[in-house]
Amino acid sequence: MRKSVWLLGALGALVTIAGAALAAGGVYLAVLGGAWFYLFAGILLCIMGYGLLRRRFFAWPVALVLALYSVVWAWWEIGDDFWQFLPRVTVFLGFAILASVCVPWLSRKNGLPVPKKSAFATAGAFLIALVALISGIFVPHAEVTASGEAAPVINPQAGHEGGNDWSAWGRNTLGEKYVQFDQINKSNVKDLKVAWTYRTGDMAVDGAEYQVTPLKVADTVYLCTPLSKVIAVDATTGKEKWRFDPHPEIFESDKGWKRCRGVGYADLDQLAAKKPASGEVADTAVSTAATCRKRIIETTIDARIVALDAETGKLCEDFGNGGYVDLTVNMPADAKGGQQGSYNVTSAPLVADGVIMVGGRLNDNLTVGEPGGVVRGYDVVSGKILWAWDAKRGASDSSPLPAGETYPRETPNFWGTAAYDPKLGLAYFPTGNQTPDFWTGDRHPYSNEYTDAIVAVDLKTGKERWHFRTANIDQFDYDVSTQPILYDMPQRDGTTLPVIIQGTKRSQIFVLDRRTGKPVYPVEQRKVPTDVMPGMQVSETQPYSALSVGVDKLKESDMWGATIFDQLYCRIQFKKLRYEGEWTPLSDKQDTLIWPGYYGGQNWGSMAINPATGTLYVNDIRMAMVGRFLSREEAAKGGLKPSTEGEYSEQKGTPWGVERGMFLSPLGTPCFKPPFGSLTAIDLANNKVKWQVPLGGIQDATIHNNFLPKEGIVPNLYIPLGMPNLGGPLVTAGGLSFFHGTLDYYLRAFDNDTGKEVWRTRLPVGGQGTPMSYIGKDGKQYIVVVDGGATRTGTNKNRGDYVIAYALP
Repeated sequence: MRKSVWLLGALGALVTIAGAALAAGGVYLAVLGGAWFYLFAGILLCIMGYGLLRRRFFAWPVALVLALYSVVWAWWEIGDDFWQFLPRVTVFLGFAILASVCVPWLSRKNGLPVPKKSAFATAGAFLIALVALISGIFVPHAEVTASGEAAPVINPQAGHEGGNDWSAWGRNTLGEKYVQFDQINKSNVKDLKVAWTYRTGDMAVDGAEYQVTPLKVADTVYLCTPLSKVIAVDATTGKEKWRFDPHPEIFESDKGWKRCRGVGYADLDQLAAKKPASGEVADTAVSTAATCRKRIIETTIDARIVALDAETGKLCEDFGNGGYVDLTVNMPADAKGGQQGSYNVTSAPLVADGVIMVGGRLNDNLTVGEPGGVVRGYDVVSGKILWAWDAKRGASDSSPLPAGETYPRETPNFWGTAAYDPKLGLAYFPTGNQTPDFWTGDRHPYSNEYTDAIVAVDLKTGKERWHFRTANIDQFDYDVSTQPILYDMPQRDGTTLPVIIQGTKRSQIFVLDRRTGKPVYPVEQRKVPTDVMPGMQVSETQPYSALSVGVDKLKESDMWGATIFDQLYCRIQFKKLRYEGEWTPLSDKQDTLIWPGYYGGQNWGSMAINPATGTLYVNDIRMAMVGRFLSREEAAKGGLKPSTEGEYSEQKGTPWGVERGMFLSPLGTPCFKPPFGSLTAIDLANNKVKWQVPLGGIQDATIHNNFLPKEGIVPNLYIPLGMPNLGGPLVTAGGLSFFHGTLDYYLRAFDNDTGKEVWRTRLPVGGQGTPMSYIGKDGKQYIVVVDGGATRTGTNKNRGDYVIAYALP
């Protein structure tokens, strides 16, 4: 008896303390203008705790009322959204079970008997409900459920022009990431097995990340490592054929940012066979070059272009200077090698119709005066520069600069991979903004004109045809990095309209006529907050597309937590943040909520399209961030160290530095509702979302908070609530979409008609690139992934160097 009294007293004290904390937080939230539920729930919890402490029967009905109150309130506030419903009720259901179990040790004032059987039955019922609810965490919950109807095929010849190969970063220069192969399909994908595994020998450690999508031409797969090594392996066996190491220099400014997302391919015999268009002069070099008839083109992390013989891996000596072109020519002296200025290339070049087209990456947010974002075209045979486009000259001039002159600093750069329409002869590339990203006071007029824009240029001359801005005076690092998708959209009159589809970090997806840049899906200029810091430039409006994914304005009820307690914390923090919707400016007085976050939306991995059905597949990131301006003196006092990607950016040369990071609860979970990443299928004919499902889970994600060891913990539970992701989807005519750029270690296949996950296989480590597919010389369809580790783990743990091919037995 004494033991039960002691246990009831301890339990009652804990419940009372929890209730007091909930009520106190509820008072604070109510004062801030938030929901009153937490105050009332806290009071009821205190009453329950007091009852248990005094061994009084009323603790039980109060616990039941509180549980039912939480269920009714949750349903009223958020409906049947599973991931929001779960933390609102689980704690209270648990307390109701505890109170029910304790009933035999409670007493009634009126001396009536205690209904033990009813209490135990109630405990059982609540336990069943709680177990059923918790079991739901192990299955995915779609935001939009498919009707199940198969998409009709409107273009049965889609994808066939690529043959059995994957010869460009997006499979073709249209950026489709689609293959017409259906050997692997919904009925047999369950039988996929590892066909071969290759290890590159370059581990993704010390700032290196595998983000590469390989190419496949004839019977060879080509890929690059984060240290710019180019490797060729047999497409059916995985046996290495050759490798080439350009021995890139590693500088202080980019030693923590080593990437190679892909290589390009050119066939000089095919170029020679093409007739020049009207007014063009045939490139005699194409027909006279005797070696390197098939070329692999790589851009390195120390800003060079390398041309290699695709058959042997040897340098093409007639290209540039012994096989190399130096991309720092005509760039400022500090373009590479300095701790502040840094210029290199991490994305795959566009190689098409005899031209190599490259942009470049810069270190964001460290300082003013960064090298400019010039985009250049080079002859694929000779390496000679053909043209150079920069935002300062824009449409007026795209001629290369003479020796001794430098391209203007601080122009918006292009750091992704371009797309190309061979019929129009136009190349399309997206731009970023003038760095530093969060301070707009020193933006040049031409930077504002081309910030976060889509630019169309003639591939042969670089002459601009048109440009379209996806943002006005970007304050939040919303640079556009996804490769555009070029699609011929069927019209009601039987014709097709050539469109360009551009994803953005804002998750506004713009659909434009690629001949003119005019919107096909409506674009509206909406008013946004303009109360910026003194000295900053600001736009009164921002463009919004009729097509977007997962970017509704956040509200208090969208705040989330693993429990009711950290959910309350997140709601309080949300009410304290500066937030009037998207484009709420940063301040030095309080934190601003940045939504969408500057990682995306859509990042460099890009989207995919099934041109046979007109369905767009979009993987997106949903991570709210917080940020504020602070003086460099304040940052120094706080021990903040400046970096281009970390929590503090110095923005040297501007009045303010900026501190930023993810909006998290004390438990280390995001403060906003799941999913934090999703895969969405959109019917482009009617702009209708067919289905939307969470992408990835927490199984392998390291959780950090103040209550855990410094290294954090890994849950090791398969909970597919949807997580941030990189890379992109591969879509096949077999009715499947493959994805492996999640934080958990899986390659997945989704049903294109329903979004249901129909197959997954465990990978050695996480991935970041895009799966690709081809038909080998043995007639088998292969799915290939490069698996080097999930994005930005911050450590050398769980890293790899795997290239894995899957096929049917």
